Amino acid sequence: MRALLRQAVDDLARDPRGVRAREALTAGHLSGAPTQEAAARRLGLPYGTYRRHLRQGLDLLCEAQWQRESYGTGEAEPGPGS
Repeated sequence: MRALLRQAVDDLARDPRGVRAREALTAGHLSGAPTQEAAARRLGLPYGTYRRHLRQGLDLLCEAQWQRESYGTGEAEPGPGS
């Protein structure tokens, strides 16, 4: 399960808006930082900025997993008019 989660987080970096989000998720949840403040320091970010990137990462990760569950891939199926 950890390997699948790590791969899903790493996949966020394929989209330019997911690069910082991936860094925040990795620092805060996958690389053993004892606190979120420590993760922010590790990334050289103010705590509020770190939290914003972390929230974006969680949102992107949830969306990617929802798409994978719904459609079997990381990509959404084209909708009407696409």
